[in-house]
Amino acid sequence: MRHVTDVIFLDYKIAEAKDIQIGFAELPEAGSAAHLEIIRRWLDDCDHRASTCKRPKLGQPTRDASAKLPKRLIDVGSYSDDTVRLWETMPQDTGEWIALSHQWGPKRHFSTKCENLKDHIAGMKFDELPDTFKDAVTVTRALGHRFLWIDSICIVQGAGGDFEHEAKRMEEYYSGACCVIAASCATDHYSGFLKTRKKRDYVALRRDMESKAPFYICQTIDNFQDHVLSGDLNRRGWVLQEHALARRTIFFTEHQTYWECGHGVRCETMTNLSK
Repeated sequence: MRHVTDVIFLDYKIAEAKDIQIGFAELPEAGSAAHLEIIRRWLDDCDHRASTCKRPKLGQPTRDASAKLPKRLIDVGSYSDDTVRLWETMPQDTGEWIALSHQWGPKRHFSTKCENLKDHIAGMKFDELPDTFKDAVTVTRALGHRFLWIDSICIVQGAGGDFEHEAKRMEEYYSGACCVIAASCATDHYSGFLKTRKKRDYVALRRDMESKAPFYICQTIDNFQDHVLSGDLNRRGWVLQEHALARRTIFFTEHQTYWECGHGVRCETMTNLSK
């Protein structure tokens, strides 16, 4: 029996050296400081790489007109602000923005129309935004950015609106964004995406009774294909364009958060996936 145990132990050590990655056994609560810090670190790490993930600086050659700001952006302010406001930009204005990719869902949409345009410019109460948009504002603030582009708010909808004109510029808005927030687990404007994820199974083990720090064997939940590429959001008509054009995307799924950029896919479990 001792001999068999040793063989199993040696096989385990070989597998550990080649295949096992270190990461979280239990994911932090969605929207918590720890969760948002992971996302912020992903963005910071990508920003510090000499890569094509960065947007060219003004005056440098670029494959699109993304150096020009969208016609309208949401100024999310800071954490202490209880309002956000719609900002109509001018040609001379510069800056960076984050864009939201989301499902509209059934009617009862939250949108800007001719009759409420001035009200949205004056300010929208954060608490009165639908949960999906609240979550997008929260993530934008956590990433240290001030401007957010959401199609239903930044494009004037309905009669007298400017959808026909703005739809032609959506390529610029997604390719020019600092990154795209993909609300993969939100079914509409009101469901939100910073919500409780499906629980991950794991067991804690100790080498002996005197060991203070346990180690964990965890259920594998890293599945970018099923959770993102085959998910409900990716069945939305515009998403193929949004996904293809985005330089960096953060996908919020019901299982975990994924980061995708030119360097590959990162999982909230701390696993790196190769494309």
